Amino acid sequence: MKLRSFKLQRAERRVRIVPQTDPTGCPFAGPGVDLIDAESDAIQELASPLFQGIEAFEPEVKIRSLSADLQRMRLLVTLEAPGRPRVVRMENQGTVERLLEPCCALLHALEEAADRALARRDSR
Repeated sequence: MKLRSFKLQRAERRVRIVPQTDPTGCPFAGPGVDLIDAESDAIQELASPLFQGIEAFEPEVKIRSLSADLQRMRLLVTLEAPGRPRVVRMENQGTVERLLEPCCALLHALEEAADRALARRDSR
């Protein structure tokens, strides 16, 4: 299975995964997969290299959430800021690829989690 996108919401302890394809290889047409609490924490721990890479661009910030569109190679990062959150958009393909490069374990875990959740849906 390939991923279309994912969103990591740190404060809410939530992860949203949207596959590009379903388990049969067809374009994915269903609702995405949500992971919460402990499942989310495990995924977000694997995202540490990604968070650290972004924090290198934006020192002394607190990342609230991160959305990755893997088809467009775009990252949207919501940062905690005085007053209201601030959004940083990263669309340079080379930069996004460089940030995602050390995240093979994260991407693999997201794919596996989506596979498991979709298999549970199919068995109902």
